[in-house]
Amino acid sequence: MDSRKYYISDVYDSILLKDVVDRLGITDITSFNKILQYILETETRKFTNVLSYLEKNNQKIATDTLYKYVEAICSTFIMNRLYRYDIYGKSVLKTLNKFYATDLGVKKIKTNSNEVNYSHALKNVVYNELVNKGYDVYIGKMKTSEIDFIASNDKGLKYIQVCYSLKDENTLKRELEALEEIDDFYPKYIISIDKEDYGRGGIKHLNIFDFLMNDDF
Repeated sequence: MDSRKYYISDVYDSILLKDVVDRLGITDITSFNKILQYILETETRKFTNVLSYLEKNNQKIATDTLYKYVEAICSTFIMNRLYRYDIYGKSVLKTLNKFYATDLGVKKIKTNSNEVNYSHALKNVVYNELVNKGYDVYIGKMKTSEIDFIASNDKGLKYIQVCYSLKDENTLKRELEALEEIDDFYPKYIISIDKEDYGRGGIKHLNIFDFLMNDDF
């Protein structure tokens, strides 16, 4: 572990974890860390099968304890929970949430894989920046697909797809079709690392760095 990882690990153990344990009365630190690891490793996917995962790792806990620990993870801002928004029903749904890390450094030290999933990391970066820009953020539920993010503020909504690269024609087609299914007039965006402009049909394409540097987004 290099010096940066040691530093982040020390911050997590001495500040974040200590704060959770002391303030919220967490008694089973091993299970707490296992739950956090699961959420981080399944980040950007629907939150399911946690109890089965814990049982396979010999960390069986009660359902109410699981949800207590998940609430602790969110209330101390280690992770943020995203609710789904039914675009057709115009309502917030409380099931099948997703979670995003507030700090990708913590994600790095609390997961087993040394490989970086750049697609997931890019979505996490975009989500965190939307929050920093003052948006309320949801997952967009469609009839047969999902929109990565619905960003909402007092000016309205923005629909956002995030994809690492759009150079593959099938990938571009998939991302565009998800946005084209929405039949209202709020702005629609795709964000990727590509410098080439892939926007079309009223859907705007933004390079990730242009998005991050745009204070007026």
